[in-house]
Amino acid sequence: MTTELITENAKAILLLCGRFGAGDSEVNPLNIREYDQVAAWLVQKNWWPADLLCEENQGALTEAFVPVAPERMKALLGRGASMAISIEKWINKGLWVLCRSDEDYPQRLKQHLKRLAPPILYGAGERSLLSKGGLAVVGSRNINGEAESFARAVGRSAAQAGMQLVSGAARGVDETAMHGAFEEGGAVVGVMADSLLRAAVSGKYREGIRSGQLTLISPYNPEARFNVGNAMGRNKYIYALAEYAVVVSSDFEKGGTWAGAEEELRRERGRPVFVRTGSGVPKGNTELLNKGAKPFPANALNENLRDILCAAMAAPSAKAVPEELASMEDTGPAYPEHRAELDSSRMAVREAPHEVPASVYDAVKPLILSALDKPRKLDELVKILQVRKTQLQDWVKILVEEGLVEHKTIRKVRKLSIRKPDEELKLS
Repeated sequence: MTTELITENAKAILLLCGRFGAGDSEVNPLNIREYDQVAAWLVQKNWWPADLLCEENQGALTEAFVPVAPERMKALLGRGASMAISIEKWINKGLWVLCRSDEDYPQRLKQHLKRLAPPILYGAGERSLLSKGGLAVVGSRNINGEAESFARAVGRSAAQAGMQLVSGAARGVDETAMHGAFEEGGAVVGVMADSLLRAAVSGKYREGIRSGQLTLISPYNPEARFNVGNAMGRNKYIYALAEYAVVVSSDFEKGGTWAGAEEELRRERGRPVFVRTGSGVPKGNTELLNKGAKPFPANALNENLRDILCAAMAAPSAKAVPEELASMEDTGPAYPEHRAELDSSRMAVREAPHEVPASVYDAVKPLILSALDKPRKLDELVKILQVRKTQLQDWVKILVEEGLVEHKTIRKVRKLSIRKPDEELKLS
């Protein structure tokens, strides 16, 4: 298998947004916001992403309205050799690459996340599982025996009801629920925040991938190491790929499980979020109920899980819209392999603003964390984010107080960096 099996549109998007290892260019790939702007510009010009691979067309990048600096665009598009080497390595390890222009790209991500749908997905396993919905199961890495038993039972009940399981493939709740589904022959999609390449060839997952029972994906570079920002950011993809979600255990106002559930509950048409209740559950579980989540039905593990969850959503207090109703919306045809990624009418629907953040800080927080893909000086962040230095200093101060960012001195230069916790267990 070679790069010829990757579409020209996909190659162009990968060049603009992907990372290709230590020998890669020093130019930063486009983030989701920047690629969105480029996609809109391509629509205005009636171009496919693949048209950017033509050197003659790259001359148009000097036009005044191009959303990203022409020199940066050209530098990114000139990384063909680095891309080919990386793709060959990934494919030899059994990985595949999907971009937003590809027919197999899961429409659930586009429909649910709109502007936030990742331009690139890396994966291993059966791609068709990405379009089958199912039950998202999320929760802490550090769990007690009761939570562990519940997570496994949910996984088994989902499989028995013919529901696919979607989780984060992390220790604790995620892996326990996945094992429960496997025990009953169920299908599982794992959305990883790091180390996809290593996971895809590990003995722990090899048989599931080979049998078509497991698909692992990540919107991040397959060789990316653990990163707090990525771990927090991948939660929305777990929810987007599912029909319903269950929170097994959540800390209160901290960690990825809380942030992901709270974000989903704020969405105008978010996935229905259920929460484990009862004595001894963490405070975060109870507080999520106050924010609009629903208690996990007591009889759900003894009857058909899908039917019980669907019936529970009939309650008047339900904020979210079940996938069965949401799927009735006219979302247009899937993108053929050699069609443009978007036409202007679809862009208008897909790119519509989805939710209003609670504050300006909430809106810029993920952008700052994304920009800190490596330690950077404050002045570097100012240029990347195009904000006033004094304002950025205020936001950084909050991030430091929240324990997400820290100051580091690297070769006598003071830089900002994503804070790596002493233990990964503290993330959820």
